[in-house]
Amino acid sequence: MTTVDSSSAKIDSKGRILLPPSLRDELGLEPGDVVSLRRTKGAVLVTRGGKSDYTSKFKRMLATPPTRLGKPLNPSPSKMKTIWKTG
Repeated sequence: MTTVDSSSAKIDSKGRILLPPSLRDELGLEPGDVVSLRRTKGAVLVTRGGKSDYTSKFKRMLATPPTRLGKPLNPSPSKMKTIWKTG
């Protein structure tokens, strides 16, 4: 069973945070390992990266609506000729 620990860390001038050794040991993190950061209401959740990280990114991508919907409004060829002549 995992206990909930509370600890603090300072952010350096480059925006880096040093995870306490006890937390790194509990998560099995070693230098060079990738972690996943997820923003929640008023907090940041740090989890081990890996295959599940790609899965969660893919699920978020599928859940995000496209930025452009419908058919793009391109001018017709005759309108383009008019634009070229006046330009």
